[in-house]
Amino acid sequence: MKKYEPFHLKYRPRTFAELVGQDAIATTLQNAIRTQRIAPAYLFSGPRGTGKTSCARILAMSLNCIAYDAPTETPCGKCQVCQAIASGTAIDVVEIDGASNNGIENIRNLIERAQFAPMQYRHKVYVIDEAQGISGPGFQALLKTIEEPVAQVAFVLATTDPQRIPATIISRCQRFDFRRIALDAMVQHLRDIAKIENINITSEAITLIAQLSQGGLRDAESLLDQLSLLSGEVTTDKVWDLVGAVPEHDLLAILSAIALGNPDKLVDETRKQLDKGREPLVVLQNIAGFYRDLLIAKTAPSKLELAALTAPTWKALCQEAKRWNTATIVAGQKHLSDSVSQVKNTTQPQLWLEVTLLSLLVVNRPTIASVANAKSVVHHPPDSLKELTSQELDLDKVWQQILLLVRLPSIKNLLQQHGRLTSCSSGIATVQITSQPLVNLVTPKVAVLEDAFKAALGQPISITLVTTSK
Repeated sequence: MKKYEPFHLKYRPRTFAELVGQDAIATTLQNAIRTQRIAPAYLFSGPRGTGKTSCARILAMSLNCIAYDAPTETPCGKCQVCQAIASGTAIDVVEIDGASNNGIENIRNLIERAQFAPMQYRHKVYVIDEAQGISGPGFQALLKTIEEPVAQVAFVLATTDPQRIPATIISRCQRFDFRRIALDAMVQHLRDIAKIENINITSEAITLIAQLSQGGLRDAESLLDQLSLLSGEVTTDKVWDLVGAVPEHDLLAILSAIALGNPDKLVDETRKQLDKGREPLVVLQNIAGFYRDLLIAKTAPSKLELAALTAPTWKALCQEAKRWNTATIVAGQKHLSDSVSQVKNTTQPQLWLEVTLLSLLVVNRPTIASVANAKSVVHHPPDSLKELTSQELDLDKVWQQILLLVRLPSIKNLLQQHGRLTSCSSGIATVQITSQPLVNLVTPKVAVLEDAFKAALGQPISITLVTTSK
């Protein structure tokens, strides 16, 4: 039986011309090979899946291809040497992982082997992947070898974090910064693969795969590989389901519920996602990301390529953005980001997801937000509160002072929008909330509200939660 080859290996570039989205780097290296100006050390930096290791292998093939008598900018890819390098079995082309071979002894062994001439090929090439994992002493040992290179030996350091590479190493390398693959180039590459593999996939789904991969070609190829195993036509909904994210049309529905100030619809749409098995934290992160897309739609509606959305959804989002102001979007994004750790660390993530989203209804109203940002008031409780009745208290004023003392922002925001103090006498306060689902959200945290009452009024108060009469 023929061995299965994943797409990211099957369609790995074998020549500089096949290197997707890195034209400037490919041209520079080709010119260096043609003029025989091979540097002793190269630094390839950039995000994962952008072609660093593949480019290092192509460079090794170009230096050693036996179809030509000298280094060539167009290796054949078919000779014994090219095939050995492509498969990772070449004797004189050594690939090591810097993270797991980071000690001083590992680097010394590598340096000792580098002192000898190539055994079979024209050039010996050492490719150190994840080079930022090399220890400080390891870099010190490597420094002298790079500074005083041996003939016909080249080092390629590949890293996703060049800031962790010592400046003394960087200054002795030719540095190439691999950028994220442009959307158009990635879409065309995925279309070519889909055509070759006879994958029944929509154009919108291919574009979505490219957008979700955020410029990482390997991630895009792996996702397309997984989707090719599904039956029937691959649509955007199938892409969203496979990655476990909230579909864009559902995110639009959630956003619409927030804009309309409709808590019932917001809770229903949120629970629909949870009922499908999606994690509360993932739902929250997806909504936070959608707020970013909303901000782009509001401020730069022509920049679809910046958002991981299909064209129809982008058009609908740009229309939705017209009824939002920029300050509200930014405030909502901050609120969602601040709530991520709370949802991540709580034992009741679904509860706090719903509280967080319902609190967005408050963030979405500047008049309410201004109340939350009002200056704190120094409150002097009466000497004998037990004697006071609800009529003798300014309930609205007391309620605003109490809200300022609620410690949990999510509960505070929910109560500002959906709660009010209806009575307070004889040590008992009644708080009215607009719907039973919201009462259920507040009930587990009623102690927080009682603490705020005690701090504001100077004595313990028992809280009764009721819903608005229909």
